[in-house]
Amino acid sequence: MGREIVMDAMALYEEARAHENALSGFYHRNVRVEDDSGPLLVRIPGPGAEPMDLTLWPEPEVLRAIRPFVSRAPRLVHAGVSPDFQIHEFIAGRRVDEIAQDGKPLPDVVLDGVEQFFGEVLRVPTAALAAVPPGWPDDGDTPGFARCLLDFARHLRDRADASVDALYQALGVPADPCGPLLERAGRELARRPFRLLHGDIHRKNMILSGRAGLVVLDWELALWGDPLYDLADHLHKTAYTAADRQRTVAGWERAAPADCRAGAPAGLGFYLAYEEMKSALVDTVRWGRRIVEAPAGRERQALAAELRTKLLAARPHWDAGPLPEAAEIEDTTLRLLG
Repeated sequence: MGREIVMDAMALYEEARAHENALSGFYHRNVRVEDDSGPLLVRIPGPGAEPMDLTLWPEPEVLRAIRPFVSRAPRLVHAGVSPDFQIHEFIAGRRVDEIAQDGKPLPDVVLDGVEQFFGEVLRVPTAALAAVPPGWPDDGDTPGFARCLLDFARHLRDRADASVDALYQALGVPADPCGPLLERAGRELARRPFRLLHGDIHRKNMILSGRAGLVVLDWELALWGDPLYDLADHLHKTAYTAADRQRTVAGWERAAPADCRAGAPAGLGFYLAYEEMKSALVDTVRWGRRIVEAPAGRERQALAAELRTKLLAARPHWDAGPLPEAAEIEDTTLRLLG
């Protein structure tokens, strides 16, 4: 990374818009294009994606702020406003989910890279970041940060339309899914200094590049808050083996400054519970739509079984009755969302 780039940004944007083959995330289309200096990545917001995650800053602001401090992030080359798009230097390499799928062990180079990444991100100076919006909790107010997360989860539940609300009710998702966790926040969260959080580190957002090592992509969900949340979110989304998970937690503890590790076991447990609860809220919608769109048979059955697993993981964090079996979840979802 670091080559000199001279380009016609709008021409590359128009080329990317016309491109049919895109690597599409939930919020952006990512298109590889070529200019005279080599490959670039054009990143265009996807049409009408429902926000399922809390956000603070535009992604280009984050990438500019971290450039002097985080080597394991893509280089922002251009940010357009009208139209809204970004151009990043293209990172050649293998996505980590292509090296090892969920639940499979990862090579040392990835696990070491994750530890080094956390070490860099946790030391980004707060002064380098843009201001947070009014009402955001003060530095160190970890219960306040948890309330922001829980308020957003409540918003996800409250905004459900009639069909999604009926599905939530049928699957035992309560009208207020956050009450028990809100009570835990004050008891279990020690004060820790706030740090920059990536907010979405998982196998599909990490590239192993022979030139740059492990690079972490997609900074659109970056937050300023309790550093333990970034670790919990990463553990929840990355589906480590037990050994890799233990190694990653130990690596984070080595990488984190001492004041970020205060009360770590209880804080990590709280945020892992939050992730299980939020996943059930979000994936009832996402998996529900996938069930409706999937062909009848094994694919649809597998999706219903996956959704049941997500709901089962969340049930210790709220009061609910018996969970329907996968076949009933499939039938109910088709009836209510189909």
